[in-house]
Amino acid sequence: MDRGSLLKIAVAAAVAALFAWVYASGAYEQFDPAAMRDWIRAAGPWGALLFIASYSCLQPFGVNGLVFLLSAPLIWSPTEAFFLNWFGTVGTGLFSYAGARFMVRDWLQERLPRRVRRFDERLRTNGFRTVLLLRLVFYTTPSVQWALGVSRVRFVPFLFASILGVAPFTLGTTLVGIRVAEWIEKNPVATWPWEQIWPAVIAATVVIVTLGVFLLRKWRKTAVE
Repeated sequence: MDRGSLLKIAVAAAVAALFAWVYASGAYEQFDPAAMRDWIRAAGPWGALLFIASYSCLQPFGVNGLVFLLSAPLIWSPTEAFFLNWFGTVGTGLFSYAGARFMVRDWLQERLPRRVRRFDERLRTNGFRTVLLLRLVFYTTPSVQWALGVSRVRFVPFLFASILGVAPFTLGTTLVGIRVAEWIEKNPVATWPWEQIWPAVIAATVVIVTLGVFLLRKWRKTAVE
């Protein structure tokens, strides 16, 4: 077993140990979504700005956007949650676009393969339509976002295509989040059967990460052969 696999297994064990500690120590009993919601609401506009900034900056680096999309309805009204999710989703694109252009665009542009250059040219001449289609299909997939940043698509078509393209999925996910919020209101976290939930979460974490390591090693072996 190589060092990378051992590291992944160690991370999985650490995550499982953390879940086990949270359960065994009773720390989960201090987790009160209602109190957290009241704290963020009390922050007023600053709480909303913190939400948008966190969503914009963390999602491009791999934090799943669903964490934010489903959380907003737990804190704000349905209308506010939708617009905050919409602003945050567009913000992730702007953050990736600006970051990629500033850091690596010139270097990568000089090394693009010919086939990629043809697609890049289409982004330059038909930027709005192409970005809109990419948003509708891939939404805010980090790799697509960074790729758009290093492409030749102009800012204005990119911005307006992103605003329109992310709206449908953002609305749908916010509606799901509203249903989740309503369910949690009727079934407070404190009433959940944590003695059954935590062992299942720990076991699932270990199984998923171990299976991921196994499949990754098998894929690497196949690729080499």
